[in-house]
Amino acid sequence: MTDWRLIKPDDGSGHTMHMRVEADGSVTIRETMDLEPYLDANARLFNDGDGYSPSRELRRVASVPPILMNELYQKGLNPLDPDNRGLFRKHILNNSDYQRLRTAPGRV
Repeated sequence: MTDWRLIKPDDGSGHTMHMRVEADGSVTIRETMDLEPYLDANARLFNDGDGYSPSRELRRVASVPPILMNELYQKGLNPLDPDNRGLFRKHILNNSDYQRLRTAPGRV
């Protein structure tokens, strides 16, 4: 087994990827990301109004970091697929475990 090798350095987003080739020839990829800047920005937005645009036609509700979107894809949930909207809403957006993803109060 070899050591972890950097394959995507941090580009300022806090996101890095490392790769390791295992003894059996399989490859393991490890992603890391500093989520605090995302979560801090979400908290600021959450406390800044109700999320509606000036015309009240649009409403922002959440900001999901790319690494979490990737994790959801790996678990078989495509959050952008219209067929999965209910699951994404229930298990992520309206789940208190993920409340720091929300950028506006209320339920989605």
